[in-house]
Amino acid sequence: MQIQSFFGSDYCPMAPDPNAKHFARLSHLYAGLAQDSRFCFSSPEPMSPEVLSLLHQPDYVRAMQQGIPPLCNSAHLPWTPSLYALSAAMLGGQLAGARSALKNGVALNLALGFHHAHPARGGGFCVFNGLAAVAAEHAQKQIVVLDCDEHGGDGTSVFAEKMTNLYNISIFGTRFGVRTGARTLALRVPTAEHAAETEQNFFAVLEQALDRILVLMPDLVLYQAGADMHERDPKATLKLSTETLHKRDLRVFTTLKKAGIPLLCSFAGGYQSAERTAALYWQTADCLANVYSLETQ
Repeated sequence: MQIQSFFGSDYCPMAPDPNAKHFARLSHLYAGLAQDSRFCFSSPEPMSPEVLSLLHQPDYVRAMQQGIPPLCNSAHLPWTPSLYALSAAMLGGQLAGARSALKNGVALNLALGFHHAHPARGGGFCVFNGLAAVAAEHAQKQIVVLDCDEHGGDGTSVFAEKMTNLYNISIFGTRFGVRTGARTLALRVPTAEHAAETEQNFFAVLEQALDRILVLMPDLVLYQAGADMHERDPKATLKLSTETLHKRDLRVFTTLKKAGIPLLCSFAGGYQSAERTAALYWQTADCLANVYSLETQ
């Protein structure tokens, strides 16, 4: 089977836009996947400001549309009109991807920058929260976020406190303010002197997260495959190898597929060069296609 995937030209601003370098990893990723017959790409419609204002505070949405400080700078990205446009487009891809995953069992959105966005502001290079957006559109379905990023998903946890159909599981090395609560499971991975021990700790925590998902048996899992846990990433504390990140993805995908839980995969983090980060993202996408293409072989 082909993996229905979502990407639009609005996802990646072009130079001299000041945000071009930050989002270039996605254009590199798309270039690597567009000719791969295992993926079928569609360009999503952006989320409308009216719908965005039901998810985020209207004053914040207006600030992002019009460039009104200080809120327009709260994601720590330089404000430009294209920053609003790309953020709305990526959320449109999340909604289209969720619909596709619920129908077909799996989907991929070549997007990033969701989990630090709060209801009334952005944060940590995240403008709008595309994870909470899916739960808002599917209020009658149980949505679980599995967030495997170096930094804890603090923004998503705030949304989970307000949305009874959203559950946030965050696996991280750097807490970034996220705490376990009624609908958030915050799992810090202990680091060790030796990489092999840190890897063991990571997979012990991942199994705890997957066990919780299998107890919850949600209608849909939103998986954020973070690249900033990688050993060469300047922000990493966990410093996991490329092989370990592949084993992480393989464990997630095989578990969810076997359980019959629909999956929407997107990306997160990654502060190496655009090419190196895109290569880690590509590895995740390749693993996804390999696992789910077995369904029809």
